[in-house]
Amino acid sequence: MKLTIVLFANLLCLPTMAQRDFRLTEQRNAWLTSSNAAALTTFGDSTIAHAALSYRHDGGRLHTISEGTRQNTYSADVRSYSRLSADIVAYGSATYSRSNITDAAGSMLLPTISLMPFDLVEDTNDNAGDKSMETFCINGAIGWKAWRRLAIGARLDYTAGTYAKQRDLRHSNTLMDMNASLDAMLSLPHNSGIGVGMVYSRRTESMQFKTYGTTDQIYYTLIDYANHHGERETFGTEGFTDSKNRLPLLSEYIGVTAQAKYDRIFADITYRHRNGYYGRKSQYSASHEQHHGDCLALHLRYDIAQRAERLVWFDLHMTTESLTSLRENYRRTTATNGTSAIYYEYFEPTKMADKVQTYGTAALNAYWKPSGQIYLWHITGGTHYQSRRQTAYVYPDTYTASCHIVTPFVSARRSLLTRGGKLLSAEAGCSTAMGSYRHVAANAAITYEMPVKGTHLRPAISLKYDFRQATNGDMKGLTRNTLTLTASATF
Repeated sequence: MKLTIVLFANLLCLPTMAQRDFRLTEQRNAWLTSSNAAALTTFGDSTIAHAALSYRHDGGRLHTISEGTRQNTYSADVRSYSRLSADIVAYGSATYSRSNITDAAGSMLLPTISLMPFDLVEDTNDNAGDKSMETFCINGAIGWKAWRRLAIGARLDYTAGTYAKQRDLRHSNTLMDMNASLDAMLSLPHNSGIGVGMVYSRRTESMQFKTYGTTDQIYYTLIDYANHHGERETFGTEGFTDSKNRLPLLSEYIGVTAQAKYDRIFADITYRHRNGYYGRKSQYSASHEQHHGDCLALHLRYDIAQRAERLVWFDLHMTTESLTSLRENYRRTTATNGTSAIYYEYFEPTKMADKVQTYGTAALNAYWKPSGQIYLWHITGGTHYQSRRQTAYVYPDTYTASCHIVTPFVSARRSLLTRGGKLLSAEAGCSTAMGSYRHVAANAAITYEMPVKGTHLRPAISLKYDFRQATNGDMKGLTRNTLTLTASATF
């Protein structure tokens, strides 16, 4: 019901538009790919909007313990750019997703690409069960051209989520992730400009652990600081898996961002400093961990060709992140003044892990053979890169491990436009991972789009199939199949 309400409410707010490619509209303007809200004023059209409903099924023997043997995911996505006046442009999106995971165990934290200070991993045999994960995101931004060349803007992204397991040891997680920014942009002659901004982020994942089954079984959890090393904890009323309290894992980021464009070259750089902790920071409650780190993200863009008959550009995205985790040392004490109050004395924390990861993508995009505002050919190719180095300090030993993965990829799409305005597209691609982990993957998709008579609405339906096979280690020969069905509409 929530999914239907979200989609319907957003559709009511979106005026109709002629046929266009929403994704291409974003990508061809490098300013729109940045986080600078003031750069929304570079949007050249009146309004464009896109809505999609999708269903995805994952199955096969190639999976991690956390991914489970099977996954079914339902999602809805609505987003739009709207020119409210000659000087004001707004962007908004709403996304809802729900995943049902079968026979999953492993990590108890919500999956994320960012470094985490530690992981909570089930360390009890034969303990897999069904899990459910749900997220709801609302993003909004507005840009205002305050002066002939100066624009200011603000952005707020908010995500709420839940993650739960329906078998002992049960965990129930709630997520709150908020990102806010204030930005400014100065347009310069010769198709140039500079932008600056301040960013603030706050991510809180609160967790509670319970058992509803037989109480004679003992449940263990590995506090994995890095490389599957850390501390083994027995489930009870204290510690990381406290059954009495809901414990938050909090991370706060504060940073700056800057953009610059000159002719065909665009650069976007963001620096953020991170601080956080796990538990409740109080003299009368236990805080178990604290962490700090830094994150630097870079985006470089070079437009090779920006003509009506052909679009070609090169993108380089790179993010490097470091994180240090420290375990809190404390002593639980009962007051002797007759109140029986319990308080905690904290001592110097102990370093448990140092982590550094770098990941990014270098890709070339080419569009040609236009038909109206649609390009009938699109080819993209490049490589993904990911590396991670982690050190766990478990007194008196030190455990260091590193991994790196390079994944070249290529994909091509061909579209056919009929006399009635119907658009049929076929897409195929492949990739190969090399390095610490090796696999081959292939995908194919077919999309059918047609106009609705008397309106500017163009609904489309897409069917996509992905195949992945491991080629090294104990998982060699195992496969993973993904089938995605998407119904969308562009305004």
